[in-house]
Amino acid sequence: MHAEGLSASLCHLSTQQLKVSNSETANKSKLDRTAIWLSGLCLIHCLAVPVTLLLLPSVHSWLAATETMSHWLLLAFAVPISVLALWRGYQSAKSILTLVLGGAGLTLMFLAVIHVLGESWEIPLTVVGVLLVLFAHIRNLTHHQHLE
Repeated sequence: MHAEGLSASLCHLSTQQLKVSNSETANKSKLDRTAIWLSGLCLIHCLAVPVTLLLLPSVHSWLAATETMSHWLLLAFAVPISVLALWRGYQSAKSILTLVLGGAGLTLMFLAVIHVLGESWEIPLTVVGVLLVLFAHIRNLTHHQHLE
């Protein structure tokens, strides 16, 4: 009788651990999905601005005045979400490549917004940075899906 109770307790404990593990994996996946959507939004924004300037030159002064602020705002969202998601992914997958890709992408995005190479490089650096961050989060997400 005592052995049956112990067995039932162990089974219940294992089930609870599995639920917690699945919940943690789901939370990690949500962070990566959020970061992927944010990266996509940033990419669309960066590619749409030059096209808008070509098609509607009258909005040039307004866009020029708000473009850098938009990048600072997007970066303010991207950095904490990406750092948290990539770090959590690293803790389970131990993929240095994913961390390096994400870190390099965030660094390029930061360098773009501070105009380290001049304003003309803001959009190209941001696009490359966003693509690196996007790829890092896709790597993280595929690892999370293998755990489920």
